[in-house]
Amino acid sequence: MDLGSGLAVIEITARQDLFYQVLEELTGFTIAGEHHLLRLMKDLSVAKREYDKMATALEQVRQTGYGIVAPQLDEMILEEPEIIRTGNRFGVRLRAMAPSLHIIKTDVQAEISPIIGTEKQSEELVQYLMREFEGEPEKIWRTNLFGKSLNALVREGIQNKLSSMPESAQTKLRDSLQKIVNDGSGGLICIIF
Repeated sequence: MDLGSGLAVIEITARQDLFYQVLEELTGFTIAGEHHLLRLMKDLSVAKREYDKMATALEQVRQTGYGIVAPQLDEMILEEPEIIRTGNRFGVRLRAMAPSLHIIKTDVQAEISPIIGTEKQSEELVQYLMREFEGEPEKIWRTNLFGKSLNALVREGIQNKLSSMPESAQTKLRDSLQKIVNDGSGGLICIIF
């Protein structure tokens, strides 16, 4: 403080860990210090680059139910040029192959049908649930039944369905999609068992 000039200099410092605490609150990631922050930035930059490749396809899926991630140039496998003959004319065939990702949105259904006793007991349970959660119907999914919330039971049912698609069906679906993309879909009939 300089009383002669009327200037006062005030220096306020924050706790050293406050910056990392705020970052944790904003991001949800644990950041103990600069080393964690740098490692997290490295991991997130890798994830961001991968996401950027898929962002357009994910938006397409949300809008139409189907999205395509086009291959990057570095993913392409280029074959050697080949001389071809058509009648008395010659040409050069250039072939390339590259993987593309096809994202398909499917609606998976799951239901819970607990058997609790007689018809009267079932009616009473329905009436109780409707009465109890009349103002906030979404609360019904937090209700515990058999030691788990209804939400958790439905999620398990959906997860079981998703993981039960046989590998042979996945292969057939992939092969069919590959044929449609490469050869066109004219006259193609797919039967997957």
